[in-house]
Amino acid sequence: MIAYITGILDTKSPARAVIDVGGIGYEMHISASTYSALPEVGDRARLHTHLHVREDALLLYGFSKLGELEFFRLLLRASRIGPSVALNILSGISFDEFKSAVYSEDLGRLSSISGIGTKTAKRLVLELKDKITEIPAETGQPPDLASSAVAGMVSLGYTRAAAEAAVHSALRSEQICDLGELIKAALKNV
Repeated sequence: MIAYITGILDTKSPARAVIDVGGIGYEMHISASTYSALPEVGDRARLHTHLHVREDALLLYGFSKLGELEFFRLLLRASRIGPSVALNILSGISFDEFKSAVYSEDLGRLSSISGIGTKTAKRLVLELKDKITEIPAETGQPPDLASSAVAGMVSLGYTRAAAEAAVHSALRSEQICDLGELIKAALKNV
């Protein structure tokens, strides 16, 4: 409904931001990473948005990156995860870390996020493991390099989940620009 809002940043706090657009202030709930990406009050800002409709309220959520919005929407697809819990997850873990934790079924890492217990962590792993590939990783590496490495490992007989977790771990530990070197580094992480 509202894809993004561009205007003058009127107010910002770690939990919310108000953007003035032509004399109308749009209040948005935001994550910690969006808060840190916001400019100074009085400067021009643009946030991608998600409008959440409840019986008693219309709530607007703002995100500095489109990938963060997609991650938020992915989290909302899990049962019993509402916007507040999804924002806690966004504030407590990067998408790449979340993806790695889901694939490796690292319940300890997931349950260390504020508002996430062991049962919720198990549910997130179960419900999102197959859906999480819909959002590209934010590793900063060319996406074709990572996906080529994953495809190479899958052709060697590894599961897609294990290959993605190993490639992600290799990319986090080193700056690799060669496909062969990336696969070698990923194989050390399996």
